[in-house]
Formats: sequence, structure tokens, C-alpha cells
Amino acid sequence: MAFYDRRTLDGVYSVRESVNQIMNYRYAEERMMRMMAGWIALTPEIAVKLEMARQVYEDALHTDALGKRLPELRAPAQVSKPANENFVTFIQELEDKEEWEDTIERLIGIYRVLKPHLISHYSAHVSAANPVYEPPTIRILARMLEEETEHVDKGMVLLRDLLDSPEKHRRASKWQAHLEDLLAASGGVTGFTPEEESPKKFGRS
Repeated sequence: MAFYDRRTLDGVYSVRESVNQIMNYRYAEERMMRMMAGWIALTPEIAVKLEMARQVYEDALHTDALGKRLPELRAPAQVSKPANENFVTFIQELEDKEEWEDTIERLIGIYRVLKPHLISHYSAHVSAANPVYEPPTIRILARMLEEETEHVDKGMVLLRDLLDSPEKHRRASKWQAHLEDLLAASGGVTGFTPEEESPKKFGRS
């Protein structure tokens, strides 16, 4: 007879917690999709334009898939919800880089800060989700995890091509540190880092 760790079988997220996190993820994916779509016309580098366009399409699919999952969990369909106002501030700061010469800042925000942060959360959620009632969520997040990881890999190649001087490296590092401070102040996409969430929930009675 097989024996199971009931804590692992149950997972660490209740249905309500899963709903909240899916709404948080959908907010991030939707805002990211919209900001990148808006940046395409503002970006002079053709290779960056083309890659952004492809990723916008995939992020739109992510947004839709998350939205369709919600009514299966007895929540309204296609709802996005930020974790808090500080996360909204972080997203707005990232999005406001709309000058012709801001390509480096745009790529830093997406590929060094936001997408890696989402990848961390999606990976933690997939590992912790209930295998009995959450297979659809796991499948959606697993696909998003794979595609977002590919996005970062390709984005980093584009970024390396642009960082061709010490001054540009300093500029990139300064902007990254600023965004990471804002992200940390918000608690991240769900209001908690993955490291904070799992122990907290495992410790519940």
C-alpha cells in the first residue's frame, strides 16, 4: 500500500487562495502584454520589435487562460486584480519608459525583473498546488512557466547586444536596482515572495 504525505496531497493553497493568486497573475500578464504592445511602436531596434510582438501574443494567451480558469473555481471570469497599490506603482514605473532611447530600460524591466519574478512564483505555485483539484491550474502555469522562461532567454540575448559600453551597463544596473526596490516594497505579484508564502501556509493548522 502506498503512503502519502497528506500535506503534499492537500497542497498549500485553498481554492480561495488560488483564485486570488490567479487574479494577481492575470493582472501582471495583462499589464505586461499591454505595455509591451505599446512599446513596439516606440522601439527602434527591429529584432526587439519582432520578439516583443511574438511575446505579446503569448502573454495574451496566458491572460486568457488564467481568466477562463477562474469560473471553474467559482469566481468571475477574466478578472485581474493587483495584490496591492505598491505593485501597481511598480508596474507603472516600468511601463512609463516610453522614450525612443529607452529600449535598454524596457528590456531590463521585463527580462531582468518582472518575468524572472513571475517565473519564480509560477514555479512555486506548480510545486505546491493541490494535485487532486488543481490539475488545470498546474497545466496552465506549467505552460506559462515554459514560455516565460523562453521569453527571458531570448530577451537576454537582445539585451546583451544593446549593452555594448560600460556606461550602458551602469545605466542598466541602476534602473534594475530601482525596480527591484519597488518590487520588494510591494511584496511582489501576490503581495508575498514565494519563500514567504509556502512556509506560512504549511504552518497553518
